[in-house]
Amino acid sequence: MAIRRGLRGKERSAGSSDVSHSRRGGEKSYFDRSKQPLEILGLIAPLVLLYEIWLLFFFHGSEGTLTNAAHESLLRFFSNFGVDPSRLNLPTLALPAVSLIVVMIVWQILVRKPWSIHLPTVAGMAIESALFALSLLVLAQLISRGFVPALPDSISQLSPFGKVAISIGAGLYEEMIFRMILLGLLHTVFVDLFRMPERWGIGVAIGISAVLFALYHPLRTEAGVLDVRRATFFLVAGVFFGILFVVRGFGIAVATHSFYDIAVVLLLADD
Repeated sequence: MAIRRGLRGKERSAGSSDVSHSRRGGEKSYFDRSKQPLEILGLIAPLVLLYEIWLLFFFHGSEGTLTNAAHESLLRFFSNFGVDPSRLNLPTLALPAVSLIVVMIVWQILVRKPWSIHLPTVAGMAIESALFALSLLVLAQLISRGFVPALPDSISQLSPFGKVAISIGAGLYEEMIFRMILLGLLHTVFVDLFRMPERWGIGVAIGISAVLFALYHPLRTEAGVLDVRRATFFLVAGVFFGILFVVRGFGIAVATHSFYDIAVVLLLADD
């Protein structure tokens, strides 16, 4: 009997150990949670909301609504495919925001994760993004040696809150175009279609998307001369955001981009 009790005790002990081990194995780390769709949505939803509010109430002028080129590109994309927002009872300017949120929700449905947001993870993602933005600011200073291009008049005349909102829009929709869509599409072509090794496929996709990201920005001076420092920075920034997207996910890439742009426009506003 003593032997049996001892064996049963060991069995119970082993079973408890297995259960506790499986629980520890089932717990997701901050690194994993920060790349889940609901946590990403928890981070970017306030940014989307703020930008849309400013578009709706404050960015109207005599020449139309002030937005950014990436946002306008997405609007043209929907228009070319015959998407009529009036049939969906949506403002035209809200289409990119709605599409971004729909992508996050569909992604959440596909991965079949619990419908709950881990708020400490979202807070950590915001802090991490701010630190990455600070790193990019330092990198920009090293590359440009203190040179910062002048803001367009349409942006420089905005209030500080307007500059923050327009910066958020750039972070949201430039990352949506160049990282979520373009980098994802290039990865599919090189890795899935051309059977390129994963590491090489990701590297080439990041490189091409970074070049296109740089070309998207104005790289010439008022005299029409190529500004090497500006071109170099945008190329490096494209690689930076591409690596961030692959390693840390879409949410942190968006927030980092937005925080960086906010810092730049507010610093320029003091000049």
